[in-house]
Amino acid sequence: MKKEDQTAIIIPIKGLALGVHTYRITLEQHFFDRSENQEFKEAHIEAAIVLERDTSWIRLDITLNGSVLRSCDRCLGDIAVPIEYHAPVLVKFTRMHGEEDSDELIILEPTATEIDLTQYVYDSVYVSLPLQSIHPSGYCDPIMEQKISELTVN
Repeated sequence: MKKEDQTAIIIPIKGLALGVHTYRITLEQHFFDRSENQEFKEAHIEAAIVLERDTSWIRLDITLNGSVLRSCDRCLGDIAVPIEYHAPVLVKFTRMHGEEDSDELIILEPTATEIDLTQYVYDSVYVSLPLQSIHPSGYCDPIMEQKISELTVN
């Protein structure tokens, strides 16, 4: 797996033996810094990719566990948001008529030498985020809670 820039998840498949291969990657903040959307202040996510290679397909089991630090949607204070994600993905080397890539299917050219999972993993982290990141009741910044209370119209 390439690690030159530490922001890419690229798995070489040319010459990869048939069978099961396991990759473990730690995703830190620099993985997310490549995007203009700077939503995280810190990130620490363990990615486990189990790759099963056959002659005409590859099956991936992708698991992400960790947390990101972002702003609370209510008080703007820091909140650690857990990340938990698991999905199987099938990689094929031939496209059937009308078949498109999806969350569960990646179609590569028969001459492909690697699988780039960078965008897939990046998107999977964002998909696993809750719609709102809010501290539990009583844990928001008390000064901001007071300001919100003063500005709230009953």
